[in-house]
Amino acid sequence: MSTEENKKMAIELLQASAIHDGKRFDELLHPDATYWVIGKPHLFAYGGEQTREQIVAYMSTPSIFVGGVQTTFGDITAEDDRVALEAETKGTLPDGRVYTNVYHYLMKFKDGKIIRVKEYLDTQSAAEFFSK
Repeated sequence: MSTEENKKMAIELLQASAIHDGKRFDELLHPDATYWVIGKPHLFAYGGEQTREQIVAYMSTPSIFVGGVQTTFGDITAEDDRVALEAETKGTLPDGRVYTNVYHYLMKFKDGKIIRVKEYLDTQSAAEFFSK
């Protein structure tokens, strides 16, 4: 696949994530895919390594955000089998609280699918928001 096709697929994965479209997530991931989020799981519940099966199952559950998450994409860089991209998100919980955060993703591709996702975010901000 070309770097442009990889960029498109990376954006599609994050769009699927924003609305918890587990079916689309499943279609985009390589059979051996893994998904890692920065943070120690005992300090940040979403941190650590997840298998393909775990992340697809999570993305197949309803989103906690009313109407999903709005994602704004920043810089996107692609080289060889990698795509790096910046994103900002905004989502509203049923109680009206609005969650925002900034992210950096690094995705690797194999055989036309995403085989590795690394997600970086402000874990302290997220942990504080979701502890309330």
